[in-house]
Amino acid sequence: MMMAGSWLNGGLILIAGIALIIFILAKLIPRTNHDKDMVVLLGIFLAVGIGLVGMGGYIGMGSWVSAMSCW
Repeated sequence: MMMAGSWLNGGLILIAGIALIIFILAKLIPRTNHDKDMVVLLGIFLAVGIGLVGMGGYIGMGSWVSAMSCW
């Protein structure tokens, strides 16, 4: 059985957000000099990653809730 389209989309967006946050925390933050511009840029990227996680969870769970309401 295949996953519903919105579950798949939500899951992929969620995974992309988690991967971006892990990449930022593991690779970018330790290896950069922390001047003001870099701190702001890392904060923006981190906000984008958190937004992706939230959007993926909203899309994925929204389809799950609508699927469970028909039971």
